[in-house]
Amino acid sequence: MRCAIYFIPPPDDPLTVAAAQWLRRDAYSGAGTVCPIDGLTDADHAFLTALPRRYGFHATLKAPFRLAEGKSVHDLERQLDAFSERIAPLALSVRIALVDSFFAIVPEARDPDLDMLAARVVTEFDAFRSQLTEVDLARRDVSRLTGRQLANLMNWGHPGVFDQFRFHMTLTGPIDHLERDHVATVLNRHFGGLGTGSLEIGQLVLAVEPEPHAPFLVHSTHRFAVHDRLRIA
Repeated sequence: MRCAIYFIPPPDDPLTVAAAQWLRRDAYSGAGTVCPIDGLTDADHAFLTALPRRYGFHATLKAPFRLAEGKSVHDLERQLDAFSERIAPLALSVRIALVDSFFAIVPEARDPDLDMLAARVVTEFDAFRSQLTEVDLARRDVSRLTGRQLANLMNWGHPGVFDQFRFHMTLTGPIDHLERDHVATVLNRHFGGLGTGSLEIGQLVLAVEPEPHAPFLVHSTHRFAVHDRLRIA
């Protein structure tokens, strides 16, 4: 089993609902969804969302990792509870934008508080992460990483941490440059005002991959500055 620490809005949040329709899967329930998308055939929509569908709608704060020896999901839940009780929610101004070759919901500007939160999640939960193996490294194209990114990968399990961190909630796989304007129009029409404006970062989510290559599912949610936890699985 692999675990990951994500941000996802609550399951009944309109953005979460719209994203589950877009990605054709609800990460909370694991249920598939079928929702016709104006401007795309069913086959094209399925193709565009195939890569992010497995992970569900989310922003990565601690990338997927195998649990270290002696650590359990229950231990991780308890530490996430304690951590989240010390965090205040923050509001983020977001938009739908192209990131490299894929579309995602991203901040309008860098937010120091968000960057600090992400860095704390990386460091404070690293004791739960099993070290990368040679097989893990062989699966990555490390030749494309900068020196700083490679150091992050070796030390923290992922290249995109600390100053390399960029908050994003992935909506598509890579899009050919000739199709990007059309896909942007379709996305903005589907999400409407949900893809722009203010987004509350008010909880962390523990997601799990029950078995290799299985879709990630929400295991538990941990609200900031709130003592109760919604247990999903």
